[in-house]
Amino acid sequence: MQLEELNKSQIVLLTMLVSFVTSIATGIVTVALIEEAPTDVTRIVQRVVERTVETVIPAETQQATVITTERTIIIKESDLIAAAIADNKGRIVSVINADSGAFVSLGVFIDTKGTLAMDASALTEGGTYAVDTGEEEALPAEVSYEGGARGIALLKVTADRIGVEPIAASEIALQLGQTLVAFIGNGSITQGIATKLGDGGYIGTSIQGAKIAPGALLISVEGEVVGISTGASREIGESSFAPIRTAFAQAALETADESEQSATTTDEVAQ
Repeated sequence: MQLEELNKSQIVLLTMLVSFVTSIATGIVTVALIEEAPTDVTRIVQRVVERTVETVIPAETQQATVITTERTIIIKESDLIAAAIADNKGRIVSVINADSGAFVSLGVFIDTKGTLAMDASALTEGGTYAVDTGEEEALPAEVSYEGGARGIALLKVTADRIGVEPIAASEIALQLGQTLVAFIGNGSITQGIATKLGDGGYIGTSIQGAKIAPGALLISVEGEVVGISTGASREIGESSFAPIRTAFAQAALETADESEQSATTTDEVAQ
């Protein structure tokens, strides 16, 4: 029988048979290709199937579909710097001469007991000092430590209310090239990067040394105070800073000494 002699029903049946055979052949070829394909290709096919199932099943079971949208937020370094400055500018105070009111050094409180860190090279023999926190009256202060190898002096303010939040000990590890900001005095700041680390513990920076006031504070973009300008650090380099952790270590030693002396006095009284 020739094709021209087929009626309509026979043509339809023939078409269906050809389609059936073609689909079976296609399936066999596809399976064979997948078995011989690399693993990555197989994973892609499996993922497509899984996605399809995840999309179809909720519609069939009438379950709620949860769509999660991820969005990338880019934080600029300039925004971090602005936030760090805003967080610390209220914590930086000025040490002044109690008699003349002249500026002596910048400083920061490192605890709630009124301990303040400043530049020891700015102290003078027999000098009396006060801390200007921006209030009407400066707070009287006494020198409790005149500075060691790092040149950081400690002052004690005995006022009942200081009104300035102390800084916390820095826990970050600085990296070369890291952006740093210095409060250099007169409400001004300047920016640079860390250019040298580990030189006796000092922090070398690219900040212009001529702009740095005694006791200028160095902060990271994370908002942590990491250094302070002292006479000892400026001898290393005019733009170098002493690590602020030295002040915390010395304050801890003084606290330990006070506790030991208190314990000794108590024992003597008991005897």
